[in-house]
Amino acid sequence: MKNVTAIILTLVFASVLLMACSEDAGERVWTVVREFASETHFSDIRFVNDRVGWIAGWSGRVAHTENGGETWFHHQTCTNKNLDGIYFINASEGWAVGSDGIIVHTQDAGKTWECQESGITDELNGVYFVNSDYGWAVGGVSSGTIIHTQDGGKNWKKQVCDAKGELHRVHFIDTQEGWAVGVWGAVLHTKDGGKTWTPRSVNTSQALFGLTFADRNTGWIVGTFGLVLHTQDGGETWTRQSSGTEQHLWAVDFVDARCGWATGWEGVTIYTQDGGEIWMSQAGNTSSDVLGVDFVSDTEGWTVTGTGTVLHTVDSGITWESQISADDAPLKGVYFVDGRYGWAVGANGIILHTKDGGGTWEHQKSGTSNELYGVHFSNKRSGWVVGNQYTVLHTENGGENWESQQNNLINPQVFVGNDDKICHDGYNSLYSVHFENRHEGWIVGYNGLIFHTTDAGKTWMFQTSGTDMPLLGAHFLNKNEAWAVGHEGVILHTRDGGETWTHQESGTVDPFLDVFFADSERGWAVGFGSIARTEDGGENWVLQDNNTGTVLWSLYFDSPLRGWVVGANGVIIHTEDGGKSWTPQPSGTKNWIFDVCSNGAQLWAVGLKGTILKYAQK
Repeated sequence: MKNVTAIILTLVFASVLLMACSEDAGERVWTVVREFASETHFSDIRFVNDRVGWIAGWSGRVAHTENGGETWFHHQTCTNKNLDGIYFINASEGWAVGSDGIIVHTQDAGKTWECQESGITDELNGVYFVNSDYGWAVGGVSSGTIIHTQDGGKNWKKQVCDAKGELHRVHFIDTQEGWAVGVWGAVLHTKDGGKTWTPRSVNTSQALFGLTFADRNTGWIVGTFGLVLHTQDGGETWTRQSSGTEQHLWAVDFVDARCGWATGWEGVTIYTQDGGEIWMSQAGNTSSDVLGVDFVSDTEGWTVTGTGTVLHTVDSGITWESQISADDAPLKGVYFVDGRYGWAVGANGIILHTKDGGGTWEHQKSGTSNELYGVHFSNKRSGWVVGNQYTVLHTENGGENWESQQNNLINPQVFVGNDDKICHDGYNSLYSVHFENRHEGWIVGYNGLIFHTTDAGKTWMFQTSGTDMPLLGAHFLNKNEAWAVGHEGVILHTRDGGETWTHQESGTVDPFLDVFFADSERGWAVGFGSIARTEDGGENWVLQDNNTGTVLWSLYFDSPLRGWVVGANGVIIHTEDGGKSWTPQPSGTKNWIFDVCSNGAQLWAVGLKGTILKYAQK
């Protein structure tokens, strides 16, 4: 009897211990599995010849090549402040300027850097030297700032200028004559080395960002909304040129009086072969902001982007190839087909892939530097990715090879240029993709775009959405029923696979970024404002306060009651009652989180600085 009692007590104790262990094992937490300390941001580029070039970047970093960009070396200067402008007079000596009046200088090709005393704390955006002694830097905050040195930067002195806002670029013809441009249409000219700066009227109040002269008489200025100004008389008069774009132009470079390029926001690149009488659009192979451009001949040049990409061309910009693509680029979309196979996509055309349930992530070659927003796989081999500039990529071998399906879009909104190629200027992002099987899928995007395919993307047919608002997210329950959401609180619903889309009243004009339905009745939408919830398929939406105080980007539910929402500043909130109440969960990061998905047993999320998060048992 004692033995039986002892056995029973032992079994009871073991059961209790097992239950306790199971409870501990069942607790799930968020863990950061991939994250970088900062994101690479390139802001300016300068080549001294076809071999030697320099790039200015944030956090005091610069990049340097001595073989035309085949290899780039990264240097940490004497500061951690952001660098926004760079200029080298030869292969060894140069300067970079940036935040809080910082100026850094090297005389040994970047092996060592010294910080020079600028005497100011204003932001410095541009720098130009005509020799090793004479140089100028411009910037400002509420008014324009110009500083000047005559001894290579050992001493910098402030010069008087009448500029109502910050200045962005400076260019000198020689030690006496120069130009500076900035916001509020500021164009300043000097003929005495900056002792006096004279404002020149150019009949605009738009911000001016880029400036270059091919010779003493011939120059160009670029700015907001596609503005291009041109002079042929040394700046006595400036005339507008038709750029063919309404995107903001940030940088401009000419190799002579006829051949030049201008670049700017959303990857816009335009070029001219006749001094700007006709500007033509080029596919710059990126949708990131192109902040710097430098050509060493009429065929070879480089551009840099705000997301840490360097692009190179040897055919006058007809084609561009990436020389640097930062690993720390923001990740915008993530998808798993099962517990092992997953993909993450983001800026600079980055595609990461795991075959071991997120234990390791490997790069796949996407063939583009465009920003990628959405990814979906129907099985571990067949997948699609969508992004900016009408990017649609497809693979049939798990991502070993990706091919473009862009030309398969039957798109009534697309513009075709004189060269019979798609014009990539303007807002043309595709944000979300979903496939029900390896043949049938949908894409949603800007201007109310919805595309549908039944042949794995060989043809993408346009569906009428009934809105011109950007559609930023979509959720499909099956091949018939789906919802799409977007700007101004738009919610669309279909029960026939998208043949007809009907508008649902959301009760808000705040943008929605994502939508999710647990079944045909219960769904949620999140974005810049309230959390929207429905229990009748969207016939009625109820708005709940978003108590996080920040943007909510994406959501996922694994049952009608249990779900998660991710957002800016590392925010993750969780519900166990179908969204009636939400509680925060520690994410382990302060980075913005853009997307969340499930691989069955775990949740995965991605965000800024290449961040990847896992929600799993301890």
